[in-house]
Amino acid sequence: MFSGFTQGAVDFLTDLRFNNYEAFFEQNRERYETLVKEPLRALCEELAPVVRMIDPRLDTRPGRTMSRIRRDTRFTRDKSPFRDHVWLGWRYPGETRSEGFGMYWGFGPDWLSWGCGLYGTDKPVMDALRLHIRREPEEVRALLRDPKLRDYALYGEAYARIAVPPDVPEDLRALYVKKGFGIERAPGEEGWRMLFSREMADRLSRELLAMAPLQRFMQRMRAQAEHAAQEQAREREEMARAAEEGAQAARRASSVRARSADEFEF
Repeated sequence: MFSGFTQGAVDFLTDLRFNNYEAFFEQNRERYETLVKEPLRALCEELAPVVRMIDPRLDTRPGRTMSRIRRDTRFTRDKSPFRDHVWLGWRYPGETRSEGFGMYWGFGPDWLSWGCGLYGTDKPVMDALRLHIRREPEEVRALLRDPKLRDYALYGEAYARIAVPPDVPEDLRALYVKKGFGIERAPGEEGWRMLFSREMADRLSRELLAMAPLQRFMQRMRAQAEHAAQEQAREREEMARAAEEGAQAARRASSVRARSADEFEF
């Protein structure tokens, strides 16, 4: 059962930030296992029933939900081998961290937050959301103005240039122009107090349930985006098939030519 992290976990992550190399980690591996990994796994397992209640398809296995302390440095300029922070993130099987609209929680030496959102740009999903903003603005507005989410901040990079149709409500334009978006809460001193007790698990259970309607709504947007992609693929296939049939008909027509009487022997 999760009973909270200790100041020792924060101290270890702080030390790792300033001693980010293999030898230091190996010398302090027991600190990581005991102070960070074990309570992180306990929190993950305690929240799993709540996550499954939100959507039983979400992956709650610790190996897929818990962050790894070792970084993948193959595709980044930062070659620091270890992370100085930890997190939990709930995704669907097969999704990577950069895919999907997921719920998450995490902390480092100088920050603690939770929320849900897109990790990066997801144009098909955002295009589906943009269309929904124009067709059903009240539903989108109600989700964002849910009293349970009043302490959350909207985030996400906006396009420098994007045409905004005149029927987009003024209060939803900031969302309409985003490449991707999410909502997040950084609870400040209150959060740090909860981090060191069982209260963090209880609070996160309530926060996950508060974020659930937005999570489910964005899954609808993903389904609509996938449906639109399938329709476009079918249209392309039909156009390609029609073009090929036309080309075949043209080839057959060109192979049939009129023959003069001089070509026949009598």
